[in-house]
Amino acid sequence: MLTIYLLSSNNRIVGSIQETKIDLANRSKQKTVEEFKSERKKYAYVSFDNLYSNTSLYYGTKIYQTGHIKNLDMEHKYLLVALDGNDESRTIKLKYNVADFARGEINLQEEDPVKFYGRVLTMDSYVNEKGRDINRPVISADFIQTKI
Repeated sequence: MLTIYLLSSNNRIVGSIQETKIDLANRSKQKTVEEFKSERKKYAYVSFDNLYSNTSLYYGTKIYQTGHIKNLDMEHKYLLVALDGNDESRTIKLKYNVADFARGEINLQEEDPVKFYGRVLTMDSYVNEKGRDINRPVISADFIQTKI
């Protein structure tokens, strides 16, 4: 692991940048959109309604969808993506690794559009801010495009 510390004029640490060999190896596996072109034919479009209603039926199925990033968790490596016209009630959880992004497209921000290809895993349950139990489909990403 390589760690770089940023020092102030008083020799106090003001920040650090950490990079691991794993991240460097993952980045080397990234494909361009053109390199992924032939593989994307193996993925089928599945609507949010079908994913939500039949998650177990689609387990392991290769799907693709488009949406907008609603939340990102870089530590646990997942994105919450709203599908179907940026509708927050139609949100899925997209698990990823650095290698899943198109080469050169890892600058992520909320509301950015994404197109992803992945495999259906399971349903994720959580309690929303109103105290209701909510379920959402979980997808494991194989390829993510942020420049659509």
